[in-house]
Amino acid sequence: MRKTALMVLCFLVATLQLLAQTKTLSGKVTDDKGAPVANASVLVKGTKQGTVTKEDGTFSITVNSTAKVLVISAIGKAPQEITIGSSSQIGVVLANTNNELDEVVVVGYGTGKKKANVAGSLTKLDGAVVENKPAANMLDALQGKVGGLQVYSSTGEPSATPSVRLHGVGSLGASNTPLYVLDGIPVGPGSIVSLNPNDIESITVLKDPSTTAIYGSRAASGVILYTTKKGRASAPQLNVTTQYGVSNLVETTEDMFNSFMNTKQLTDFWIATGYRTQAQVNTLLAQYPYDTKWYKTYYKNNVPTFQLDANMSGGGGKTTYYVSGSYFKQDGLAYRSMFERYTFRSNVQSQVNSWFKFGLNLSGGLDKRQTNPDGANSTNRGLAMLAAPFFSPVDANGVEYPDLIPGWNRYNPKYRADKLRSDGRNVQFNPTAYAEITPIKNLVIRSQAGMDAYDYTTTSIQMPSFIGSLNNGSASESFERGSQSTVTNTMEYKFDIADNHDFTLLAGQEYIKGNTQGFSGSSNGHTDDRLLLINAGPNNRNASSFRTEYSYQSFFGRLNYSFKSKYFIDLSLRQDQSSRFGRDNRTANFWSAGVLWKAKQENFLANTTWLTDLNVRASYGTSGNSAIGNYDNLTTVGTGIYENQSTFGISTAGNPQLGWESQKQTTVGVDMVLFKRLNIKADYYLRETGAQYFLVPFPYTSGFDEVRYNVGSIQNKGIDLEISADILKSKDAFITPFVALNYNKNKITELFQGRNYWVVPNTGVSYVIGQPVTFLYPIWAGVNPTNGDPQWYLPDATTPDGFVQNSTTDPTRVTSTFNSSTLQQTTGIQRYAPFNGGFGLDAGYKGFFLNANFSFSEGKYLINNDAYFFENPNQFPGFNQSVNVLDYWQKAGDNSRFPRNGVQFTQFDSRLIQDASFMRLKGLTVGYNIPKAILDKSKFLRTAQFTITGRNLWTLTNYGGPDPEVDSNLSLGANPNTKQIVVGLSLGF
Repeated sequence: MRKTALMVLCFLVATLQLLAQTKTLSGKVTDDKGAPVANASVLVKGTKQGTVTKEDGTFSITVNSTAKVLVISAIGKAPQEITIGSSSQIGVVLANTNNELDEVVVVGYGTGKKKANVAGSLTKLDGAVVENKPAANMLDALQGKVGGLQVYSSTGEPSATPSVRLHGVGSLGASNTPLYVLDGIPVGPGSIVSLNPNDIESITVLKDPSTTAIYGSRAASGVILYTTKKGRASAPQLNVTTQYGVSNLVETTEDMFNSFMNTKQLTDFWIATGYRTQAQVNTLLAQYPYDTKWYKTYYKNNVPTFQLDANMSGGGGKTTYYVSGSYFKQDGLAYRSMFERYTFRSNVQSQVNSWFKFGLNLSGGLDKRQTNPDGANSTNRGLAMLAAPFFSPVDANGVEYPDLIPGWNRYNPKYRADKLRSDGRNVQFNPTAYAEITPIKNLVIRSQAGMDAYDYTTTSIQMPSFIGSLNNGSASESFERGSQSTVTNTMEYKFDIADNHDFTLLAGQEYIKGNTQGFSGSSNGHTDDRLLLINAGPNNRNASSFRTEYSYQSFFGRLNYSFKSKYFIDLSLRQDQSSRFGRDNRTANFWSAGVLWKAKQENFLANTTWLTDLNVRASYGTSGNSAIGNYDNLTTVGTGIYENQSTFGISTAGNPQLGWESQKQTTVGVDMVLFKRLNIKADYYLRETGAQYFLVPFPYTSGFDEVRYNVGSIQNKGIDLEISADILKSKDAFITPFVALNYNKNKITELFQGRNYWVVPNTGVSYVIGQPVTFLYPIWAGVNPTNGDPQWYLPDATTPDGFVQNSTTDPTRVTSTFNSSTLQQTTGIQRYAPFNGGFGLDAGYKGFFLNANFSFSEGKYLINNDAYFFENPNQFPGFNQSVNVLDYWQKAGDNSRFPRNGVQFTQFDSRLIQDASFMRLKGLTVGYNIPKAILDKSKFLRTAQFTITGRNLWTLTNYGGPDPEVDSNLSLGANPNTKQIVVGLSLGF
């Protein structure tokens, strides 16, 4: 008994001594607006002892009695050092640094590093920029946000992928789309529309060779990295967001549609020009006494948009998780235009022990797509405004005609949508898994595998009940399966020498294999709407199939060096081998070198109070482009059928010498922070692309009209500028405007076969050495005021081949005889807009917040092919026309827009090349976060937010067509962009 008592006494004494040597501290970390800061680091200064804050910002840590100071830090916040006193309760406020340079970024494999220490040009955006936007594709929300990144939404189709270019057009014969990388795995542009934007944690745009060269053959057009959300160690958290809204035509599109003549204007014009007599008009109007705005028939109003997103995240011990599901549906304004998407994601990570961790990301989705087919030359939508206004889609009682519209003799678009069906269904799968070991300190070995896979099925049906082909229905179905598998292995080692010299070495290997295969079948002669399978059609049964494959084998390495954390050098090297090229040209080497100087750390700037930070960067490097067909280097064989036997024949010439398109780029830039409030990022770049993939014309006697070669070069140079400022920053309010600008100038520096110019067939575009890509058309000289004849400028007859490199506008050298081939000349109008960018504002007061984003393009031009139909009454008699045609020559002395009656009003000349520059209020969000004090009373709500969001709410443009944002040389029958207004509610539990 005495022994037991003695043991208890010893234990109590030891416990009291231990308690006397330690102390438990508790507290809460908030930002300068009072919001909790989760995952902030709480570290005992001078030791590795620490913890992280919970989701509500609270923490608890037991420290030794010798501990004097706690260091509290978080990404994007200014760190705080707190002296440990007698109190065990600590309250810490971490102010926003407003310095993006403190962010951690992952740049091309390996572990992350501070943005301030990257000797390259990049822009990192928080995932919030794409969350809860009323568009299916997250790329749309990037418009105007990144200097140098041009994003155009060319159509109002909800399922469409915007066109994206970085620093202009770097290739005239291959793709200019950036490389998209999702959680370290390359994915195709079409996969982006199948992802849930609310799953994105951050988006990083890599712009210069120092950041892109390590991606080698696919990085010539830049790289966009998407990182999805991960779980954090905390109690389970459930977030639910829902939105509902409507879509309508953009006002400028409505203005264009309203600019067509009404019934009186059209019939008066016919009488004035002798096309119809008054008696004929009276008879016509007696039968059709209407005045119809046809766009209201072919485009719907207040079309719904709905989305629902739910995610749960958390973790405990060594494992974290993030699980989400979403539903999105948006109908287009045109009939048979729709996108419906279901997605699921599960991201799990586990730190098994101190040297091994792994992760598994599973992402899948199903989407259904309908795309309106009636653009281009179709009067069933694209050119439907040609319908005479006195016809009507409804009868005298206001009842809609169920099928054929009398007079107009076109089908009701609802009827066509019901009887002529085309539906697409896509199943998307993007799994990623990795394993990472740290066998010794600072050595990380990582293996990662992932896939970008899809199954796409298209079903097209013409119902047998369609009165345009009664009892003769048709059915076709095609199936395509594509996958790109990527396996990456890397080894990264970090070490320092004498504390001042820091090194990071990375070596890696990557293998990519892609394949696409599919088949299709069709038949017709169906007689029953209930029997629509292909085998129910007795006539014209057809079947076909295809398959393509490609692969890449790559090795790469990178060296990062810094001296005193002030001077940095980044070096990278990559070797790619591709099956897309000839045996002797499959291998290419790409490299880059970048330097960074953290000038603010120099003694002569250290005490400059107005200069908060200053980094100067420079880089040079190479990259490549392999975005061509899988078999362009090979002579391929095609098959056919002759007398029930298979036939074979050479279908493409191939080119065994085909190799890599190469690119060299120099970038010089500066990042600075002034007065702790003003962030400025500026870059100058010079990009030169050689050995381009040109389809070189060949004599038809060879059996081929063109063969792909590595010839020609183009240069792009320009300036990126990104500015943001904290005009007001306090606990209750903030105002932060931002600007993102790019000026880009392109120039053709070499063509093929020794040519000085090349006219791209059937495009209205020409390539001339020493000039930008330029529109090539006959140049309009106006209407002769004496006789009303049209006039065009004659090209310079002294120029060889009659081609004029510089436009000629000599008023003494005109002709009234139109000939497209003999009058064509360089117009001096650039095909690609030199100025692109955006600006906006983030602001808030207490729980209220506002985000506005404008985008613009200046110097953008389009061939408005719609105007050829809508401003040509002599070519399209009996159809409606724009009110513009009323300005035609009628008597001597008239200064008119169009020539006299009886002469073709509009030709394919420079008048159709219209200024499509525009400015758009791309996004506007206003919202309110319900205060935590109110939510706490509910006992279950953690956060609650109400928002109203608009997209494309306002547009400024002088373009005369339906939509200035079309990214093409020519626009005809475009399905125009739409504006959306949605209301949303987000709840956190």
